[in-house]
Amino acid sequence: MSTIERINQLTAERLALYGQASNGHRGEREVLRRIDQITVELELLWDERRQERAGRKEGIDLLVDRAYEETYGPGYEETISPLPVSEAEKAPASLAA
Repeated sequence: MSTIERINQLTAERLALYGQASNGHRGEREVLRRIDQITVELELLWDERRQERAGRKEGIDLLVDRAYEETYGPGYEETISPLPVSEAEKAPASLAA
């Protein structure tokens, strides 16, 4: 099930529970607890959906990742990584007086 399908499913369930709560079941803790659970899950799902729409998943920009992979091939990280710096270049620069 996709993220948006799950959002739609939970939204429909929450709407039905709101209907129950407004029809005299307001005091039922189970209904109120489930509404709270759904609300928390929906917040997380909407965050995930925004990441999907922005092209990011788990902190990785998938659009850029795919573009680099298409350009440089599957091992592109090794291809475009910077060259190692020699030990002499690592020494701190002296300041002019």
